[in-house]
Amino acid sequence: MCRSRGLRSNSHCTPMSTTMLLRLAVVCLALAVTLANGSSVPSSWSRVHRTARDTMGGGGGDREQPPRASALMSCERINNFFSSINVTVSPANQGSQHDQGPVCGGICCDAETERQLQAKATKNFERLVKHHIRSQRGHWETAANLYRDYLLQLMRQSENKTLILFSTVYSKMSPLSREPIRELYETIRLNLIADRPGDDLELVTGKFFRNLFPVAYHHAIHSDVLHGTERGRSASAGVSNRDFHSDYKNCLVHTYDELKPFGMVPQQLSSSLVSSVSSASVLLRALREGSEVLLKLEEVGVSAPSCRKALLRMNYCGSCKRYNHLHAKPCSGLCQNVMRGCLIEFVGALNKGWSTLTEAIVPLIGTVRSQDGIESEIKSLDGKLSNAIMHAMEIGPQLEKQVEQACGVPSMMPSEYLADGSYDDAPQTLAGTSKWMLAPISEMLQFEMTIDKNKDLFIQLSTTLCEDEDYHPTDEDCWTGSSLSDYTQQVVMTIGNRYNPEVMYNASATVSPHMQTLVDRLINLKTAVNKAYSSNNFRSDVDKMQSDMAEGSGDSYPSDDDEDGDLASGSGDDVSPRTIFRDSGHVTPNFNEISSSKRISASSCWSLLSVSTFVLSLPLLLLNNRFSRH
Repeated sequence: MCRSRGLRSNSHCTPMSTTMLLRLAVVCLALAVTLANGSSVPSSWSRVHRTARDTMGGGGGDREQPPRASALMSCERINNFFSSINVTVSPANQGSQHDQGPVCGGICCDAETERQLQAKATKNFERLVKHHIRSQRGHWETAANLYRDYLLQLMRQSENKTLILFSTVYSKMSPLSREPIRELYETIRLNLIADRPGDDLELVTGKFFRNLFPVAYHHAIHSDVLHGTERGRSASAGVSNRDFHSDYKNCLVHTYDELKPFGMVPQQLSSSLVSSVSSASVLLRALREGSEVLLKLEEVGVSAPSCRKALLRMNYCGSCKRYNHLHAKPCSGLCQNVMRGCLIEFVGALNKGWSTLTEAIVPLIGTVRSQDGIESEIKSLDGKLSNAIMHAMEIGPQLEKQVEQACGVPSMMPSEYLADGSYDDAPQTLAGTSKWMLAPISEMLQFEMTIDKNKDLFIQLSTTLCEDEDYHPTDEDCWTGSSLSDYTQQVVMTIGNRYNPEVMYNASATVSPHMQTLVDRLINLKTAVNKAYSSNNFRSDVDKMQSDMAEGSGDSYPSDDDEDGDLASGSGDDVSPRTIFRDSGHVTPNFNEISSSKRISASSCWSLLSVSTFVLSLPLLLLNNRFSRH
């Protein structure tokens, strides 16, 4: 019994050939063995069945098959679809082999229709690419703004805490130190958010301590002497309203390097501050410029003829051949090959630079947000400034002798600052500054995971684009670019593969000046990020070595790494117990020296060694004496 199929007539039947019977027998035998073993029909069975069907029909898997009548539409209905996407056609040129377009070869599209469809396919491709790139740009832009705003707010809190510290603990110094403090913080802010470094932060930090020395010497060190010598005058009024003569202050400033009144605190603070601010500035710049690079891709377009033709074949040639576009969706493999072939011109030149930049940024984020990073540095700044003043107060008697030898006895004059009260305003506590504002920890972690996942953004983009509902999820029974069948071409795994079967590789193609500018920008960013990461790690190692070497010496100062409780609670008084402690709610200086139990002198070491040697040799002496008596 024979049955008709498709458009074939059923008026007569042709006997099966021997070859057809053998092929059918092999297929049936394979199915019987599978079922006999208790297995389900494999997922590839449908592919085997179609291959056998195509072979019996005399056609290859990717060769155009005679279309089923039910699958074809009239050119009139195809024209309605073209009209819905704003493509105009000329019905007079349809239905003739002579007027078929050069790419699709379908009777419903002439050359002009193909030109319009090709422009439409190219525009849609560019729109999809830019949409997904814009989504990635949003992650970078949001992270840059979020972390910048957090650091700036942290700076405002730290500056306010420092001003309050000086107004309460070092009240006599507060009026004259307020402006230098604000200048220091402003310089830190400018270096943090500027596109390029502003004023030299190291020089400004040195200038701050140099100018602070005359103020600290007068109001925190030499003031006790004045209290004892200027009798018959109100001590507080005499000290508060009088200042050193300008010549004497200049002398103190010029002898600052020789006297080192603040010990090693200025050098250590300057080193850590410059390093942490520099690393954070590079991170913010990389996030900001990375976003800008993605923004600049809005100006890039597709011009390669092979890509434009491939986009036309994939998206609209099925309609030109009268297939319903809702059913004849492009195969997944076809989409991957076309997208990856077209992306090489669009964004392929950026792929390597983007990937390496992303890989470099992730560890830099960890370094910037570490316990030695910018956040801890800002929070501990008030305590470190207090450490410097406390050191000068501890060595006050010795420092006064050195100052008198270098500059003589100070001459006094009325304070021009306190005369008009312009510097006598106490800093106002900002609302809600009793605790440090919460860091965007979860947001930054989410950003790290996002960019790490998308470091091969432009390679992954092709897969993302092909997941759209307009494309078929598999390579079976779909539009292959020439027929409704199975896609059997090899799928390339990278963009720019020279063996792409859908888009011709152009080895002689040159990178456009616009794209080369973006590539160079990514390279420069990656270099800056790597340098910031390496420099910060090197400084951390050096600081640890210096800390280990200085342990037990009189010039060492406790670090702020043990302030977890105060820092986390946001008390604002994040200074070492050696310098400030709390007593009944008041912040009070502590003038105790470093415990002598932490110091071992050379003479003590030799004494201990001598005693140990004697104790160990005593049994030998007794044994020798015993043998001598025998």
